[in-house]
Amino acid sequence: MLTRRGFIGTAAAGLAVGGASATAAEPVDPARLERIRGLMHGTMIGDALGGPIEFQPMEKVAGLEQAPKRWKRGEKLDDAAAAAAKERLRWQWRDYASLRPEPEPYAHWSRKAPPGTITDDSRHKLVLLESLGAMEQAGGMEVDDLARAYLEWPRRAEVRLGDGRSRLLQDWLGEWWYAARWVLGERDLARARPPERMWNGLATCCGQMTSLPLACVFAGAPEPAYEAAYRLGFFDNGWGRDLNAGIVAGLARALTIPVGRSPMDAWKEVLAAMVETDPYGYRSIPWCPRAVDRWMAVVRRGVSAARGEPALLFEGLEEEFRETVKWEAQVPFVVVLSCWELAGGDPLVALSLTLEWGHDTDSYAQIAGGFAGALFGPGIFPEGWRRDVSARLVADYGVDLEAEVLRLGRLNGLARRRPVVRGVPVIR
Repeated sequence: MLTRRGFIGTAAAGLAVGGASATAAEPVDPARLERIRGLMHGTMIGDALGGPIEFQPMEKVAGLEQAPKRWKRGEKLDDAAAAAAKERLRWQWRDYASLRPEPEPYAHWSRKAPPGTITDDSRHKLVLLESLGAMEQAGGMEVDDLARAYLEWPRRAEVRLGDGRSRLLQDWLGEWWYAARWVLGERDLARARPPERMWNGLATCCGQMTSLPLACVFAGAPEPAYEAAYRLGFFDNGWGRDLNAGIVAGLARALTIPVGRSPMDAWKEVLAAMVETDPYGYRSIPWCPRAVDRWMAVVRRGVSAARGEPALLFEGLEEEFRETVKWEAQVPFVVVLSCWELAGGDPLVALSLTLEWGHDTDSYAQIAGGFAGALFGPGIFPEGWRRDVSARLVADYGVDLEAEVLRLGRLNGLARRRPVVRGVPVIR
């Protein structure tokens, strides 16, 4: 039996016995499980693709062997260029030794990390998976449980094992710990501070890093998926909460779109789920547009102005986000959707383009990879990539990715019988 080696801890130690009776009545549809597997492998693979070059100077990235392409004006993304983009993607599976040999708080945590090593974008998902695992036997998860997981996950032996992990954890999660303690009721300002002050109140991509696995729990149900991400996202501020929950809604829809659908038609269904899922009525607020609508309009304008040229698209993105921190919520949203539209719905071409624009490449690619796997299954990625990511998760964090996939499949069945996140209705 596949197990997750010590990751859940005592809160869920009884899952192998007590958990079986709780979930045995929930058959997991093999086709649905394969798409869940695709989403989870895809988002981790995208993270590992983008991590080695994330925020690295353009001239240093250009000096790498098989560097990401620098598009020139006049170069169209025609069929030949799309095929070349997919071929180039094979060479982006690289280690961290060339540009980032030393561990970094928001990146890799091992020296000269090998290909397949994840960054903070996926570690946030591991915290959510921790909380979901403990919830499998409980009566439903709520925001307190996720806040508690952010405080407890770093205490796991597998997480702390390794040189300098305490410092890396403090540097990476310091802001989350302040906010998590506040959510749990602490008011000593030396230890706890309101979530609204995180990153000076910026609408960030925090929920895009953490919440994507919730789409697996609510596969086929965009509105409950949105509500779960919204309710649990104590780290999301302002309209970023709506935008980030909208991505989870789109992924929930992607998981159930028939594989035989044309790539662009499938993508249109994903976009429709993002637009139409608005349970809290953001679109009805007077005097200001909904963030999902606003930034989708930016996507449409940018792709239209690019006229099929990635260089023009990238120039437009640079101008649009010239004064913007590249991990604000709207940036990954616009980058991923723009690259997907320009690629005509081809997921691997879109994934390649997210790496070629640069900046926060792991955050962009982990979303693009998640959509690619959700829509087309894990087989869209090379077997070696899936094997490498799975091996690094075990080696670095003691996490068995397949065990997590199976758990998410069971929770998707459970979510049809009773609330999995408190306050979120069961899937109909």
